[in-house]
Amino acid sequence: MNRKNLITGLVVALFFVSYGQQQSLFTNVLANPLQYSPAYVGSTNYHEVSFYNRNQWVGFKDAPRNFYLNFHGSFKNRAKHGYGVQLLTEQTGLLGKTGIYLNYGYQIKMSSKWKMGLGVRPGFVQYRVRLYDAVIADEGDPIFTGNSYSGNAFDVNAGFRLYSNQFEFSGTVDHLVKGKSFNSYNQNLQFHYTLMSSYKFLFKKNWELRPAVLFRYTKPVPAQLSILAQLTYKDKFFGGLNFRTNDAMGIFLGVRLKNRLAITYGYDYSYTKLRKYSAGSHEIGISFIITKNRPSLEEEDDKLNNSILEDIQKEIDKNK
Repeated sequence: MNRKNLITGLVVALFFVSYGQQQSLFTNVLANPLQYSPAYVGSTNYHEVSFYNRNQWVGFKDAPRNFYLNFHGSFKNRAKHGYGVQLLTEQTGLLGKTGIYLNYGYQIKMSSKWKMGLGVRPGFVQYRVRLYDAVIADEGDPIFTGNSYSGNAFDVNAGFRLYSNQFEFSGTVDHLVKGKSFNSYNQNLQFHYTLMSSYKFLFKKNWELRPAVLFRYTKPVPAQLSILAQLTYKDKFFGGLNFRTNDAMGIFLGVRLKNRLAITYGYDYSYTKLRKYSAGSHEIGISFIITKNRPSLEEEDDKLNNSILEDIQKEIDKNK
């Protein structure tokens, strides 16, 4: 086995050991939907910039650290054609990852209540390992001499999103470009499947309860299910709980100011054997709406009609 193949194999092994999956995870899933589906792009009538930072497994030396910077919006703030850019950097021990992704989404109006979003996310990613920090058994091994090793990959993700004012269901497949014929590192990427669904329960006028589930699977890692619920008051203060199978449970809080600035904080604590060595994981997110468009007359009519129908249904249920 030559030097390049050995180090490439090391990079792949490190990714599966340290990340568990080839995609990052967050405690507050609902605060950063663009992370999980490019079909979200274009569904809003505003432009937004946001960043998310996560320090995982605090207490471990060289524990994972993730940073994402996002920008997305819709053409003329009409919530139809959408576009966006994502910059990311991740570091776990000797292993690092840097990437840039472009996003395009198209929203299809299926009825007065339902819409379908279709999205695609091409990008370029660089993976690297710091050989100079490696601790090896055989000092002076020529295979590990040098400063670093890197591999590049062209990546494409695609997904759909079916949604209304209260319900949504989305599905995404990441790493669609595989094979050695395209790029030397693309053969190491695995298909990553994500399904997500949520529903908003409106009650007592100012309160909203939003339970959600997130399903993730990457071969050969066991599938993971996140179950969470978010409670919102006056569309300003929100908080919730999250439970991830075979991993951790967490809590998240947030505040939305002037309907433009949102600040979120999340913390999760592993209930696996990692709890003996880690103080948990912390994440923070900040988003800001740059431009915002007033709803069109058609959108206002749809909102009014849906509200009337909901009130009628509540009266029917009440009189049963």
